Formats: sequence, structure tokens, C-alpha cells
Amino acid sequence: MKWLAGIAIVLTALAALFWYAVLDAAAPAEAGNIVNLAAYRDLVANDAPETLPTAVNIEFVGESKAPSFATEAGAFGGERTLSYNSFQIVAPSGNTIIDGAVDRDTLNDMSQGKGSFDEQAYERVLTAMTRSPTVMITHEHLDHVMAIARHPHPADIARNLDLTAAQLAGLPQHALNGQLAPEIASIAQLDLTQPQRIAPGVVAVAMPGHSPGTILIYAKTAAREYLFIGDIAWVMGSVEHLRGRPRFITWIMPGVDPGRPNVLSQLRALHDISAANPDLVLIPAHDDAYLRSLIANGTLGEGFATNQPAAAPE
Repeated sequence: MKWLAGIAIVLTALAALFWYAVLDAAAPAEAGNIVNLAAYRDLVANDAPETLPTAVNIEFVGESKAPSFATEAGAFGGERTLSYNSFQIVAPSGNTIIDGAVDRDTLNDMSQGKGSFDEQAYERVLTAMTRSPTVMITHEHLDHVMAIARHPHPADIARNLDLTAAQLAGLPQHALNGQLAPEIASIAQLDLTQPQRIAPGVVAVAMPGHSPGTILIYAKTAAREYLFIGDIAWVMGSVEHLRGRPRFITWIMPGVDPGRPNVLSQLRALHDISAANPDLVLIPAHDDAYLRSLIANGTLGEGFATNQPAAAPE
């Protein structure tokens, strides 16, 4: 009978390891006011209606596949398509670009050559960054920064960049030869410890957890409100089901969720904010199916507007 006891012990240990590595990612019961929507609204409350953004657009630069359980703990539903995107907030005074997606080489490395890449979309992102007075990233990971870290004309975008110190510190490792262009390396850095108004209708605030430089970006148009949540959740299911990424992802992808407890609390906060404000549009960076559903219902536009004025020289 000792061998039966031994098998039982081994099976119990394996089950515990499976739970810990794959399933254990529940958000806490409460998170306080860490996502302070009222504060973001207050910062733009006095912006004249005619100055507010008029649309939010997306460029789908690339995509790859991942098992559902790798994107959201406990989600065993086949594969998910993860897209690598850049967003454009269109406004009368000049557009805001959020995130720099991937370049072809990066996507090939990430997907072992199995991803798809849209060269024309990437070129549109590169161009938009030179012509938009505000360029931001939700965080400093490689699939959000390549149009900045490897921009072919860094001097043309440096004056438009609004990055935090933590974000800027993460860029050199993604630049060609590990050397960030001096024009970008020397930019002034944002302090987003407290929410800051960035442009009419646009607010940003630091939200470290997924990375040291993760931020939230709030945008208000005449029609609706948006909250760009970056990679706090890879898919909307994490917010809806209150489940983060499985722990094994943090083991095989160094730099993902170093502040895991923060991320789980942020998921709770986003879930509660969304439930209390059902018209608030959450924008996770990679959930291809969800983002395309927003295009279908008119909440997002597909493709960047190209009639933006060039950013004014300093």
C-alpha cells in the first residue's frame, strides 16, 4: 500500500503545482480607488467641447496566436489571436498616438516566424508619430515600442514624445544595437505619479505592476469615454472574470508582471469601474476579437486618419 500512498502524494503535488502555475490568478475582493475615474474626469471637466477628441482609431500592425490559458488563467478555450497595435486619438489641436507596436523582426522572433505583419500599417504608424504632437506608450515592453525605439527618423519624433522615466529607461534594450538615438534618450520625462492632463480630453497616470512604466490613459470624446489599459489585461476576459495571467507566464517571460499583486488589484479596480460605468470603453492592447468588435459597433475606427497637421517645430 505504500506505493499507493506514494502515488497519491505525487498526484497531490502535481495538482498543487498545476493550480499554482496555471490557475492561481484571482483578483482580490476589493482594490480601493486605485483607478480614480472621477479624478480623470475632473482634470478635463473644463475643456471646451470643441477642443475634445473626435475619434479613436487603431492600426493592426501584426498578430500571432497563443493558447487561451496563457492569456487568462483558467481559460481553456483553444487559441486566441493577439494583435500588436497602435492607437490614434484624433483631436482638433493635434492627434495623440498610443503605443508603437512591433516591427517585422521583433514579431518574427516573438512568434518563431508564425505571426503576420502588415508593413503598410507599420509605415502609417511611423508617419503618424512624426506628425502628432503627442506620442505615448502604455508601457515599455518590446511589443509596444518598436516604432519609437527603432524609428528611422528619431529626430522627427523626439519632440512629440511624452514618456516617463521608467518607460524611457526600458527603451535602449529594444533599440538597434542597444543604443537609443540621442535625440530620444535626452527628452524631458513625464511625472505621472499623480494623474496629469496631457491634452484636451486626455489624462494619464502611472499604474506600475505589469511593468515599472505601465500607465493608464483616459480619453474623452463628445460621444464616449475610453480607458487604455495596456497590458494590465491581455484580453478583456481577465477584467470580466477577475483572473490575471497564469503565474507560469511570469516564469517564461521575464519582465512580465514584476508587480503581480498590483496587476491583480488593478483588474479588480477595472472590473468595478466598468460595472459602475457601463459606457466606459476599456481598451486592452492585444485582444484582437474584442478590438474588432469595437470597430464593428463604431466605437473604434480602423486605420489612422491621415489628414492630421504636421507637429509644429520647436
